[in-house]
This record gives sequence, structure tokens and C-alpha cells, in this order.
Amino acid sequence: MSEKIERRFSSWEEFAQEFSANLKNFGLFLPGPRPAQLRQKVTVDLWLPGERSPIPTRAEVVAVFPTGVALHLEEGPEWMKAVEGKMPVVPREAAPGPEPEPAAAAAEGKDAAEEEAVSAEEKAELDALDSEPVSDEKVQEIEKKITLKGMDVSNLYGAIRKLSKIEKIQLAKRGNRKALSILIQQGDRLLFRFLIQNPHMTMAEVLQLFKHPMITTEIITELARNPSWSQNEELRYQMVMHPKTPLPTALTLLNALNQRQLAAIAKSQNMRAQIKSNALKLLLKRQSGAF
Repeated sequence: MSEKIERRFSSWEEFAQEFSANLKNFGLFLPGPRPAQLRQKVTVDLWLPGERSPIPTRAEVVAVFPTGVALHLEEGPEWMKAVEGKMPVVPREAAPGPEPEPAAAAAEGKDAAEEEAVSAEEKAELDALDSEPVSDEKVQEIEKKITLKGMDVSNLYGAIRKLSKIEKIQLAKRGNRKALSILIQQGDRLLFRFLIQNPHMTMAEVLQLFKHPMITTEIITELARNPSWSQNEELRYQMVMHPKTPLPTALTLLNALNQRQLAAIAKSQNMRAQIKSNALKLLLKRQSGAF
């Protein structure tokens, strides 16, 4: 993928579908195979229907699928202000049409309980699998099944997608880093609890998981409790910024941020008021030498 790309909307109906699926949560899906890399920074020109000039914005690649690429718009609030005056009506629901492609962003504005709810039967099954040990031999058997070595990313993505739920869970718990990255991309939030148990997971995969739009409050809380991860400066900052991080957790982590990060939070227009005000107070104390 080149450093500068574009997404054109031929009609407001097409825009409404993408808005409901992704854009309202500052996500964007680019259909079609593209040579993108995770966490790649790009500039996107978004062309609204009938407009003579695009709205530029910066974005980050958060997932790569065989059918396209998912982006997170880093200037989402600013872009939204620019587009609001051009839309005939701000779309609230997707217009009738085909099922949307995999999204760069899930419903961050939804109630957390609704988003993360699972049935009692499903929870009991997951709890049982959670405590079930997975042998290296079993994982090697699964890796052999998907011919992990020598496969390109698109073929490996498809092979892992065809695994049974049990096999995916076993791979999530003990598979290697390449398998972990693909499982994260596939965005099954029920697998995330098993992924963070994997001894092969490094900070690169943790950050990839954390930036995935399907991450849940439960997973963020578990990552915050693990000192191996929460001691990482970048992850702490991302946790404080994330709207799904519980407020008490975010306020606790706020104390471990540096002055540059505190200043960015204090200036943010899209930050929870209590975190923003606490960041400003903490920043002023440090600058005055009182901290």
C-alpha cells in the first residue's frame, strides 16, 4: 500500500453503510487485496459523493484481510467535524444492502455489557477450556495441519480460519507468533482471553491486540493487571486513552505517564473529562516542581 491512498463514495447510500459499520467509530474498510502491513501509517483522501475535493486524514492499518484492509482514522473527531456539514443527514443506521465487510472499528459507543455479553452456556464452556492444558504435541499437530512453515500470509489466514473452535483455542494458547498475529487479525473476541495466556506473545502482539477494535474491557483489565505488559510505556498510554479502559484503571495508570503524554491527554478533544482534568492537574504539578 502506498503512503497516500483514497476512498471514494459514489452515493450517500454507500457512505451510510460504511458510516454505520465503521466510520462512526473512526474506522474505515478498504475493499480489495492490498500489500499492507500492520501498524503502517498512511494518508487517506476521503471523497464524499458529489464533492470536488477530498477530506484528507491520517490513519493506521489495524487489520489485513484477504478481502481488504481495515484502518483506524487517527484524526477521527476532526474528520467528523469536517464531514458533518457536507452530509444531507447524519446516518444513524446502515442503509439496506449487503452485509458489511470486516470492520476497522467495532461499536465503541455501545454499552460494554451488551458488547461483551455471552450466554451462560457459552461462558461455562469457555471457562472449562480456559483451565484445560494444551500440550506442545497438540499444537505441533495443528501447525502441521495448516502447514505453518512456508505459507504466505493470505493462505495461512484462510487455513487458520477453517480450524474448529477448539483448534483455534489451542492454537491461541500455545501457537507461535505468526499464528497469534493472524488470530488477532481475525477478531474473534472470545479467543482474546486465550491469546493473552500464550507464552510466545510479545509486546508487538499485545499492542496489535490492544489496538484491535474488538478488544473488550475484560481483556484490557487483564492486561493492566499483568506487570509484564503494564510496565510498557506505550501500552500504558494506550490504555489511558482507550474508551473501554475502566475509569479507575485509567486514573491509576495516569500517574505513570510522562509529561509529553500527559500534555497530549490534557489537550485531547475526545477524552473523558475526569481523565483529561486529572492529566492537566498532574502535568501542572510536575511542571511546577511540586510533584
